[in-house]
Amino acid sequence: MRKLLFIVLVIGAALVAAGCSSGNSLTGKTWQWTAMTTTAPTSQSVVPADQHANYTVEFKGDGTFAAKVDCNQVGGTYTTTSSGGLAIVPGPSTLVACPEGSMAPLFLGGLSTAASYTVTGGALTITTTDASTLTFK
Repeated sequence: MRKLLFIVLVIGAALVAAGCSSGNSLTGKTWQWTAMTTTAPTSQSVVPADQHANYTVEFKGDGTFAAKVDCNQVGGTYTTTSSGGLAIVPGPSTLVACPEGSMAPLFLGGLSTAASYTVTGGALTITTTDASTLTFK
C-alpha cells in the first residue's frame, strides 16, 4: 500500500512540475512581439497592440521556427542551450513589399542576432548579441 501511495505521489508531482514548466517553454506557443529595446542607438519601442498579430514567431520542437514578419512569412531553424542560449537562422521568406512604417526590419534583425532567451510568467524575452531585447507575450 505504501509503495502504491509513493508511486501515485511521484507521478502526481511529475505532472504538476510538467504543468508548471509548460508556461516557461519556448515551444508550444505562438509568441506575439510587444516591445523592443536597442542599445545602439539607445531606444525603446512599443509595438502597437493592433500590430501584435503581424509580428509573431512559433518555435517548434523539431528545431524549426515560423514567423510572421508584418506582410511576409519567414521560416528557418533555431538552436538552444541548457543555459538559455539561442541562435536563430532565418531561411526562406516571402518577398511582399510591406507598407511604409513597417517594423519588419527591426523584428527580423532582432531575431537574426538572438543570443539568449528567458521565459518568465508567460513572457518571452530574446536578448541579441548587442544586448538589445525583444519582448513577446
